[in-house]
Amino acid sequence: MPVPLWQRLRAYWVESPNADPLVDQSLARAYIVDTRDTPLSAAMIAAVFWGMFLVLTGDRGTLVWAVLVHAMQWNMHRHLHRVDPAAIDVASAARTRRQLELRMLFPGLVWALAPWLFFPHGDLAYILLMYFFVSGTTGVIIAALAQWWLAAVCFGVPVFLSLALRLVLEPGSVPVIMGCLAVSQLLASLHYARKQNRLIVRSIENGFENARLAEALSRQLDHVAQMAAQRARIFAAANHDLRQPMHALAIFVDALDTRSPPGADNLRFMRDSVDALRGSIDALLDIAQLDGGVAPVRLEPLRLDALFRSLNGRFAALAEAKGLALRIRPTEAVVRADARMLARVLGNLVDNAIKYTPEGTVFVRARRVQRPANGVPAWRIEVRDSGVGIEAQHREHVFEEFFQVDNPGRDRSRGLGLGLSLVAGMARVMGSCIEVRSAPGRGSTFSLVLEEAPAPPQVPEADAPAHSCASGSGRTTSAIRILVLDDEQPVREAMRSLLSGWGHEVALAANPREALQHGGVFDLMLSDLRLGSGLSGLAAAQALQAVGKARNVVILTGETAHANRVEVERAGYALIYKPADARALQDAIAASRLA
Repeated sequence: MPVPLWQRLRAYWVESPNADPLVDQSLARAYIVDTRDTPLSAAMIAAVFWGMFLVLTGDRGTLVWAVLVHAMQWNMHRHLHRVDPAAIDVASAARTRRQLELRMLFPGLVWALAPWLFFPHGDLAYILLMYFFVSGTTGVIIAALAQWWLAAVCFGVPVFLSLALRLVLEPGSVPVIMGCLAVSQLLASLHYARKQNRLIVRSIENGFENARLAEALSRQLDHVAQMAAQRARIFAAANHDLRQPMHALAIFVDALDTRSPPGADNLRFMRDSVDALRGSIDALLDIAQLDGGVAPVRLEPLRLDALFRSLNGRFAALAEAKGLALRIRPTEAVVRADARMLARVLGNLVDNAIKYTPEGTVFVRARRVQRPANGVPAWRIEVRDSGVGIEAQHREHVFEEFFQVDNPGRDRSRGLGLGLSLVAGMARVMGSCIEVRSAPGRGSTFSLVLEEAPAPPQVPEADAPAHSCASGSGRTTSAIRILVLDDEQPVREAMRSLLSGWGHEVALAANPREALQHGGVFDLMLSDLRLGSGLSGLAAAQALQAVGKARNVVILTGETAHANRVEVERAGYALIYKPADARALQDAIAASRLA
C-alpha cells in the first residue's frame, strides 16, 4: 500500500527524537558548545546591517530593531553559557535538544521584523541591498544550523517568509519577482540543509554503532582470551591427570612376567589406574556435553526422600570411617528434576563435604522456599558441612574445571577438580543454579532450588523391575551368546577375554561378512559405531539384525558428537561410550536377557 503524500512530506520535514538517545545527547551537547559564541559574531553582523541602513536612509526604525536584536543576542549568550553540556543526560537529551533548537525562533522573529521596521520604500537599489543582505545572511545561518534541523527551520522560515511578503506588497514587478525568489531560496536552502542534516545525523549514528561494535568486539576478545587461558589451564591439568594413570598402567604392564601370573596387588593397582583414566575421560565428556547443550535430560517428578536414602546408603560408611556424622533429614518433597543428574549433583556435593570436613557433621536437607522468585512453589536442597570453608577470593573459581584450592600437586586422592564444574552444569541444565555460602574454618553450604512437582504414583516394591543377576565378579547365572563386531583386533580379543570370563559364549567379527559366517542367532551384538574402510557399524548392526543374526544390539563408540547419539537413539539401540566399564556391559547383558 503506497504511503500518502502528506505522510512522506511529514517524514521528510519533521524530525522526531532519534531512536538512539545517545545521538540526541550528542547533538544537544554539540549545540551548546558550537553555538556558545555565535551571538557575539551575530551581533557584529547585525550592527553592520542596521548601522548601514541608518546612515543610508536615516530611518529611526533601525534603532528600534537594533535594540531588539542586541537584547535578543545578549539573552541567547547568557542562556548558552548557563547550560552545562555535561549535565545533559541521556534520559532528557531529546527534550533538551528540542528546547534549545526552538529558542532559535526568537532571533528568527527579530530578523523577520527588519523589512517592516526600516524598509526603503521606492528605492530599488536599497531594496536590493536589503534583500541580498537578509537572504544571504539567513542562507548562511541555515547552512550552519543544518545538523540541528529544527533550529534551522525556526530561524529561516520566519525571515524568508517575512521578507517575501514585504517585497510582494511593494509596488512594482521587480519587488514581486524578488519576493518569489525569496520563497524559492527558502525552499532550496531548507532542502540542502535537510540533506546535510541527515548526512550528519547518520554519521553520528554510525559513530555510536561503530563504538558499540568495537566495545562488543573488545568484550568478545577479552572473553576469548579468558577462555583460552582457562582452556590452557584445563588442558595442562587434564594432561597431568590423564598421563599419570597411563604412566602407572604402562609400568605395571611392562612389569608383567609371562612366566608367572600377576600378583593380586598389581592387578588391583592396574584396575585403579584404568578406573582413574576412565573417570577423567568420562568427566571431560560430561563437561563437553553440558557446555555444548547436548546432555540428555529428562525432567520429571522425583521424590527426594528415596534419593536421600540412597545418599545415606552410599556415604554413611565413608563418613563413619572418617569420624564424621552424616545426617540426612527425611523429606516429603517432590521436585521436577532429572533423577540421574540430581543424584550425581547431590552425590558430588556430599562427597566433597566429607572430603573437606576433618571433623564434625555433614547435613543434607530439603526445605520449602518461602518466597520463590517466580511465584512457583519450590524446594531448596542444601548440603551443609562444618569443614574448612572457602575463602572469598576462591568462591567464584570453585566451579571451574580442574580448580582445587589446596591441591597444586594434583593429588588424585583429593579428586580431579571436575566435580563442582559438573554439578554447576547439571544444575543449569535442570533450570537451577548452585549457590554457595562459606566462611573459612566454619564450613560451607551448597544449595540449589528446584520447582515443586505433583507427587508421582507410588510403585509397589513387588512391581519394581528386576535388576541384573550379575554377581560382583560379573559372572551371571545364565550365559548368553554375544557377537562382538569391531575392526580393531586388540579390542575384540579384550572383549572376548572379559565376556568369556563371565561365562558367556563369545564370537568375534571384524566386518559384517565375518559376522554372517558364524552360525545361529546371537542374544546380543556389541558393535563399534565406526568400522574399517568407512563402514558404519550402525548400518551393519541394522542389517545383521534384519536378517535375524542378533536379537539385541548395543553400539559402542569413542566419538562424543551429539549427532551420533541422535542417530543411535533413532535406531532404537543403547549407546555405551568407550572406554566402557564392566558395569555398563553387565547392564547391557542383563537388559538383553530380559528382552
